[in-house]
Amino acid sequence: MVHRLLQLFFLLFILAYYGCGTTSAVKQNYTFEDKQVFDLVDRLKKNPNDEEAKHLLPEAYRAALNKRDSLTDAKYYNLGGGDRHIALANEWLVMQHMYEAILSTPAAKEALPNPWDPSYKIQEEYNHAADEYYEQGVSNLNYNTREGAQKAYDYFVKANKAVPGYKDVKDLMAEAYDKSYIKVIVNPVNYYNNGYNFWGFQNDWLQQQMVRDLNFRSYRNVKFFNDWEARSQNIQPDKIVDLNFTRIFISQLFTQYYTLNRTAQIKTGETKTNPPRPIYTTVTATVYVTKRYMQSNATLQCRIYDAYSSRNSFYDNFSNTYNWEIQTATYRGDSRALTADDLRLINNSFVNEPRREDIADKLLRDSYNMLLSRINSRVSF
Repeated sequence: MVHRLLQLFFLLFILAYYGCGTTSAVKQNYTFEDKQVFDLVDRLKKNPNDEEAKHLLPEAYRAALNKRDSLTDAKYYNLGGGDRHIALANEWLVMQHMYEAILSTPAAKEALPNPWDPSYKIQEEYNHAADEYYEQGVSNLNYNTREGAQKAYDYFVKANKAVPGYKDVKDLMAEAYDKSYIKVIVNPVNYYNNGYNFWGFQNDWLQQQMVRDLNFRSYRNVKFFNDWEARSQNIQPDKIVDLNFTRIFISQLFTQYYTLNRTAQIKTGETKTNPPRPIYTTVTATVYVTKRYMQSNATLQCRIYDAYSSRNSFYDNFSNTYNWEIQTATYRGDSRALTADDLRLINNSFVNEPRREDIADKLLRDSYNMLLSRINSRVSF
């Protein structure tokens, strides 16, 4: 009884763990004989009194079982390693589905009271698969190369999927993963020979932003850290990223004054002649314009290089400018002489110049966005 319960638990675990993907793979393995059995079971599910289906089911089941016995080894003879055992397990899962279908249909169970329970065979194949994957993983890990560790990790993942918690596979997965990825350290940013707080920033957001953005991109075998994380976790980097603002210039506020003289001919009446002719009057106005402006710029330099050889993987500069200006105006004279542009300037509200930290933030973000776009499109770690 206990043995039977363990088998049922294993079956439920397998079906839950592998889910719909396995069910789909199993259905692809249905033979003609399998389909006949399932069709007969469906008939009995719909009509428990189908005597013909009851009569045909035992022989159809034996044909399906004999077919699978002859099929399994021959079909996957050339498939190597654990993959062969996973494929065989999927073949035997067909019989498991068949077994469950018969037991869950009273009329089918009556016609075939003792169908073969393949759960032990399935478990055996998964055990063999886990063992094969495990050995291949250990072999590749022993090469002590990043490529070997990457392959080892993939094998250990397969072993753990075949038999969760197999031997010490989780520890080996962690070891292989650690050896398989390239570790990249992003150093603190040099803000034009000043600290980040000099420009009004509360923290070094650019360094953290780059670490987050590059990790979010999910390079397959690359992981990014800031310098504090590297020190606290005792990480030896493979590559290093230096970010250096070689220039940040935020200009003072400049003010420029100039005047515009406007003259217009305005229709003020008509003559009493027949036909009447328009009468124009010349009107004038003087527009007094105040232009306030700032011209700022920055250049971000990025270098990505090998930690051991110092050879550059990437080196480039990213420059941008930010020009701010506001023009306001007053006038004297006849408003009818003013143009639409004059009226727009006169109606402009007085606006304070942007704060120094806001300009610095915009310059840095624009430079960084250019850098990130270039890295995403051209840099391979």
